[in-house]
Amino acid sequence: MLLFVRLVLLAIFAGQFTVPASAVAAPGFAQQPICWISGDDTLRLNDVAQRADAWTCDGSISDWGAARQLIRIDLRGRAADPATIRHAEFDRHEFEKLTATLIDENGESRSRTYGFGDTWLGASSLRSMIDLPEFDGQPIAVIFTLDGSQWPEALAEADLLAEPSVPPIAGLAHLLAALICGLLLAPIVFDFGYFRALREPFPLWHALFCAMAAVQTAAVSGLIPLVTAIDFASELDITYLSLDVMVAATLLFASNFIETDFVSRRGRAILLSLASLALASGLTTTFYPEWFGAWIDHFYFGAYLAILATYFAVLWRARESGSRMASYLILGFAPFSAIVVIQFASVTLLPQIGTFDETWPQNFALLFEVVATALGVADRFISIKHERDQARDEARSLEKLSERDELTGLRNRRSLDTRFDSLVAAGFHTIAVIDIDHFKPINDIFGHPYGDSVLVCVAAALRASDDKDLIAFRIGGEEFLLMLRGKDAAERAEARRRAITARTLATMDGLDRPITASMGLLDFTAVADDPDLDFWSLYTRADQLLYDAKCAGRNRTGRDALEWFVPQADGAASAVA
Repeated sequence: MLLFVRLVLLAIFAGQFTVPASAVAAPGFAQQPICWISGDDTLRLNDVAQRADAWTCDGSISDWGAARQLIRIDLRGRAADPATIRHAEFDRHEFEKLTATLIDENGESRSRTYGFGDTWLGASSLRSMIDLPEFDGQPIAVIFTLDGSQWPEALAEADLLAEPSVPPIAGLAHLLAALICGLLLAPIVFDFGYFRALREPFPLWHALFCAMAAVQTAAVSGLIPLVTAIDFASELDITYLSLDVMVAATLLFASNFIETDFVSRRGRAILLSLASLALASGLTTTFYPEWFGAWIDHFYFGAYLAILATYFAVLWRARESGSRMASYLILGFAPFSAIVVIQFASVTLLPQIGTFDETWPQNFALLFEVVATALGVADRFISIKHERDQARDEARSLEKLSERDELTGLRNRRSLDTRFDSLVAAGFHTIAVIDIDHFKPINDIFGHPYGDSVLVCVAAALRASDDKDLIAFRIGGEEFLLMLRGKDAAERAEARRRAITARTLATMDGLDRPITASMGLLDFTAVADDPDLDFWSLYTRADQLLYDAKCAGRNRTGRDALEWFVPQADGAASAVA
């Protein structure tokens, strides 16, 4: 009996002094949506859990600089069953340690502690997610113990979810972001091709814009921390600066892309200044945020509003002046600019409505801009290529006119001077000078128009369209010159000389006698490789042979071949037979 009494007393005392290891003193305050406590690192949840007077449940968290923050979110009265809550998603900010505690009405609790690296990305790089501790009961509150962070309100505004918005490693959102990055990078290949063809700078600026747009999309969509091990501070620097470099590249692209005739030098200078302003704003707000304090967002987005307003003013003026390319830039940059305006409004004018997550609107806006500007670059490439082709054709036409005899269509003396060396190098080693016999009486008797017709007929006889080894020139007046190559060059030249008589008899009406021609033919194959060889020395010798043919009775050929060549000196003949 005595033993039984002792056991009963022992059980009673044990019941009075034993507390479950997982229990926290039951909270002793009424239902409140959000409550918080700020303190130093000695602050303990067990010490304040049941002290309703220790919690602040109205207003917002004001002591951002406290070493430790306790944020209590009441789960009672929610539409969703608190027992189904398994995850928390909140704005992504760096911290040292985060402990999530689920607690029920009896004070039973379960806790789980995380470092910043233990969280995973939400739908964008702006959001973090954690798994809440497993809890078998019906929780009435979740309490976050946050150490080493200046952003406790991110947890006060956390979304408590039954299912994560994205998987812990990579979800559909990340795959879509990666696809967009690939599309953003694709035009770079064409940009380098355009630059190689045009040697204009605007394709390179467009390539830089595309690259920075891809980096920006990867950064805000959470791809960079998924594939790299960089720290959070470096990730933020990449996120901020990629946007600023992207905008600067857009402005530099515009200054070089718009047609020269439709934007003034002042307009281009303004665009260059805006690019410098975008970079300066980004660098100062990224690396020296303490200069701006709580006004940093106002300054940053305010600067961009000024940049965008000036940018569109310059482009609109260019468009009104007739620029075709300005429309591509206005259309392409409009969606991104609208997002900047919304961000400015959400930060400065309507902060009470809530934050604006620009991640996916911006991703699609950048994709739209890349597509629009890529089409513009292609259009500009085609336009410039067309202009250059047209200019090249005109140059060729002018060159053709300057090197062609206007009356006969044969190559003229200027063409012979410029092409002689290349013709010799190509094997044209026979020169024949041809002169129409008694041409002056034809002009005197029949008139100059008739004489011109004779010259055209002679040119047709000399021009052998099927002989690629013969080129005919009109030197002046009734004098022509042939350059030939091949072993039978002399025979083919003689055939062309005889063809003059046959063709004029067949085509010219009113002639009372045949039209003949004399020719001086010189074969200089033996001296073709002489470095001192020059056209006028050869022409002088061929002209002498022509003179000999004239003196011998006309309608014949004076022919010779050079065995060696002596450079001309003091006006003496330089060709020696």
